[in-house]
Amino acid sequence: MTTHHADTLGALRAELPDLDWTVEPIHLKRLSRDFHWFSPVLKRELDGKLADAVVCPRSEDELRAIVAGCARAGIPITVRGGGTGNYGQAVPLNGGLVIDMTALTGLVFARDGVARAQAGIKLAALDTLLRPQGWALRCVPSTYRIATLGGLFCGGFGGVGSINYGPLGAPGTILGIKLMTVEAEPRIVELRAPEAMRLAHTYGTNGIVLEIELALAPAQDWDEYLIAFDDERSAFAFAHTLACEPAIAKNEVALFSHEAAAYFSKLTPHRQAHEAIVIAAVARQSGETLAKLVANHGARIAWTQDAETARNSQHTLIEYCWNHTTLHALRGDKTITYLQTAYEYGREREQLDAIASAAGAEVLTHLEFIRDMQGRMTCVGLPLIRYTNDARLTELTRLHRSLGIKVNDPHVFTLEDGKHAGALDPAILDAKREYDPNQLLNPGKIRTVY
Repeated sequence: MTTHHADTLGALRAELPDLDWTVEPIHLKRLSRDFHWFSPVLKRELDGKLADAVVCPRSEDELRAIVAGCARAGIPITVRGGGTGNYGQAVPLNGGLVIDMTALTGLVFARDGVARAQAGIKLAALDTLLRPQGWALRCVPSTYRIATLGGLFCGGFGGVGSINYGPLGAPGTILGIKLMTVEAEPRIVELRAPEAMRLAHTYGTNGIVLEIELALAPAQDWDEYLIAFDDERSAFAFAHTLACEPAIAKNEVALFSHEAAAYFSKLTPHRQAHEAIVIAAVARQSGETLAKLVANHGARIAWTQDAETARNSQHTLIEYCWNHTTLHALRGDKTITYLQTAYEYGREREQLDAIASAAGAEVLTHLEFIRDMQGRMTCVGLPLIRYTNDARLTELTRLHRSLGIKVNDPHVFTLEDGKHAGALDPAILDAKREYDPNQLLNPGKIRTVY
């Protein structure tokens, strides 16, 4: 797709010839997409959407020159991290320029349980830098090897570690951000929490995040366990007990029905076809207690690996959890898609039973146990859906909501219809007006007229 921005971008490239530009079609295609193809709806709607050029700034000064040029010429900007999002956040709807932030990887500081780093640093690389000081990130997505800190902040929810610290938006994790405005004379703005959260999970629509300051967790080693159960109800009872057990140190507890686990081909030798599974990351000192809990629930430890092996291996159980589950399923079955769900505290089992009764084999259970914003142990879901058509997908979404299950619809690309379903927080729009007055950032991802 070529847009009317190609000529103006050509002029900007000529004005800034020393920057790292690309207009090669193969690179434009790769850098104009994310994992939106998890959704058959978004795959169809976003097919063929491309930037006219991509630039990868190597310094804040280079980024400032790019942004100023785009502001003067009215060129749309899509800011990109690792491209691991799932809602089309990184897909430019109106062509223009993609700014690849992955060369901005500096660790600004790490001290006293707090770190500040540039937005383009990969989460795994940041964790590696923090570990010698005895610290670690509080939560990371299953895509932590390639996902960036800025991408997690601007498009993420939580991940491994949220069982201890809750979602990324829980007060006390994000402490502040540094951003650049999109103007002919770009400004640098520092925001502390909670004002900084106006840019969280907004797909880079209301400011370019340069640095993020966040609270850390004490670094620990987490051994990985694959635990097998004769049925899903037994697996749920165990997972809930493990998640709530205060004396067992853990960083991840995820549950999969036997139908969902069947897509994990590398784990097939370790489980029987009828078995539901729980994946857990548990501290070494809790291993003996975990083994007794497994036995008390009539289950078995099907496979395990120690933390060092997991950290250095290309086969870690963490990469079966969170949105990696959907990726594994799609590799073997192109008819699979998913939803993002949150269950009502205290009613989780009741709501899961109601879905199973109403939808049967169309919905395959995948649960992630986390602390909610009130600090209570509950679970969120990334259930696999056997997709037939858009109408049925909408019906299944409505079914979940009718049962009191919150759905963040992953089959839409606008803020108001997805994570921010309902009325968009006016503070987000205020930030858009202040930091992107000409509405050049990721146009089309906010549909509210203002």
